[in-house]
Amino acid sequence: MNSKNETTVLFDALGPKGRRNANIAAIASAVVILGVLGWVAYVLYGEGFFESSRWVNPLDALVVETTWIPAIVNTLVAFALGSLVALVLGVFIGFGRISRFLPTRAASTVYVQFFRSLPLVLLIWVSFTIDGHFGFTTDTLGWSGEARRLTFLVLGLGIYNAAILAEILRAGVNALPPGQAMAGQAIGLRHGQVQRLIVLPQVLRNMLPAVLAQLVILLKDTSLGYVITYPELLHSANIIGRDYSNSFLQALIIAALIYFAMAYALSKVVVFAERRMRKKTAAPKAAAQLESVVAGGTAGTVV
Repeated sequence: MNSKNETTVLFDALGPKGRRNANIAAIASAVVILGVLGWVAYVLYGEGFFESSRWVNPLDALVVETTWIPAIVNTLVAFALGSLVALVLGVFIGFGRISRFLPTRAASTVYVQFFRSLPLVLLIWVSFTIDGHFGFTTDTLGWSGEARRLTFLVLGLGIYNAAILAEILRAGVNALPPGQAMAGQAIGLRHGQVQRLIVLPQVLRNMLPAVLAQLVILLKDTSLGYVITYPELLHSANIIGRDYSNSFLQALIIAALIYFAMAYALSKVVVFAERRMRKKTAAPKAAAQLESVVAGGTAGTVV
């Protein structure tokens, strides 16, 4: 079935009058959007927003070298470490959510429900201010102020996003037809083998778009390091705006464009990975492992 036929199955095709009304609505929407953008540009032009002198300072070579580049590096470091913590912890909590053992399932559920309901900025701030209340401080460990801020930003990002990723994993597992897991159990596979050899390879591919969306959110959430003065992009843009008060909005727009570029690049990388997974899926490898498990007699005996 081609895409055109698939589309007509979902809803009736528009007739001549419907197509005309849709075109009129599209043109009207475009006119309104262009009008709003034109009005905003006119107001900014009247305030001298586009004057070159107001863009020179935030784009000065020295400012780029000493502020923008370190800010980008700091943002990417926080994103990479936060993603690592979130993915590893999210996998453990996610499998805990579907565990057959009630205590594990209950503890994982409490973790997800509690941390998912907290504002991320509150979690970062609390973890940052609680330092020193358990008999040690990051200062006694020899950490610098920047390393301390990075540590608690990463902890906040990892703990919060792990709860979201755990729910994505649980939803992905539950979305699979139950007959596949039942077939694995019918040939004598243990619960862990069913999850590893049958369920997980399919879940990883199906949940990739949702994981991508959450990682993009995590990348943007690194800006919350601003509240603990971690020198990421938003904090650095604020510093530049303070140093050059007539270029504050320009500095924020430059930071926004950098965030967009990083998020767009991340989306392209994951789309490429998704295409690779579709071409060379983990299913053949999992099938080979499944065959060796059954042939080797490591699976349980069906009664």
